[in-house]
Amino acid sequence: MVMNILKTAASLALTIAASAVAQAQHASDQLAHASVTFYAMGDVPYAPEEDVLLPQQIAELPEDAEFVIHVGDIKGGAAACDEAVYVKVAGMLRQATGPVFIIPGDNEWNDCTNPTEAWQFWDKHFMRFDQHWQHRLPVFRQIGREENFSFVKGNVLFLGLNIVGGLIHDPAEWKQRHADDLHWVRRNLQRFGDNISNLVIFGHAKPAAQHSDFFDPFNKDAQNFGKPILYLHGDGHRWIHDRPFAAKNILRVQVDQGGIAPPLKVTVTDDLTDPFQFDRRKPAPAPGQEPQP
Repeated sequence: MVMNILKTAASLALTIAASAVAQAQHASDQLAHASVTFYAMGDVPYAPEEDVLLPQQIAELPEDAEFVIHVGDIKGGAAACDEAVYVKVAGMLRQATGPVFIIPGDNEWNDCTNPTEAWQFWDKHFMRFDQHWQHRLPVFRQIGREENFSFVKGNVLFLGLNIVGGLIHDPAEWKQRHADDLHWVRRNLQRFGDNISNLVIFGHAKPAAQHSDFFDPFNKDAQNFGKPILYLHGDGHRWIHDRPFAAKNILRVQVDQGGIAPPLKVTVTDDLTDPFQFDRRKPAPAPGQEPQP
């Protein structure tokens, strides 16, 4: 009788333990496939009124923002590349409650009269910018090009790249940087590709012929990857949502310039074919008015 009771108790304990493990695994799976929500901005602040607007936009970011990305151009192209500009914008972005990532734009570096000095300012005030916040995103940075970053969140691989438009002030640097960008993409796909559902790449530049040494080979890598990819960038100032690449699993989105619209809300879902959802958060046009482009 006692033996039977002990056997029953042991069996019950094993059943409870197995159930707990199953529940934990289910919770882990649910977490791994949960949607990811972030906000993206670019090409801001340009004008004096945007020095007022950007802090307001940051203060009004919804609580569902898991992180924020600024895709470059922290000033207008005609404005001087004075260190005060970098200090000003860094101070604005640091008012966000959650982590902010930023990648270089051409206006604050590549197209400056003194690109070397401008890069020193960018390095000083924006490199590893997310470390101003305590967060749990597992961020990796490329050795020798630390402005390029990566992390996996919710089964999505996020990559930040230094790829800009504007002038080619140094052809050798331009070519090497694109080679480094491509290496960073390939290294992360090799490491994480089998275990992720989607890839999101942040760049500043709209794709153009001067970036073909990056995008042409990346097209082939994207086709081999086969899963949905979002290339999200600034540079052009007006909303674009299309598929201009040979690899049709790449969706391209160009964000509105920050003076035109608030930060773009992006949600990456677990949908296998169309995982990327966008909310430009612009007010509806008045009756009889056409929506802005």
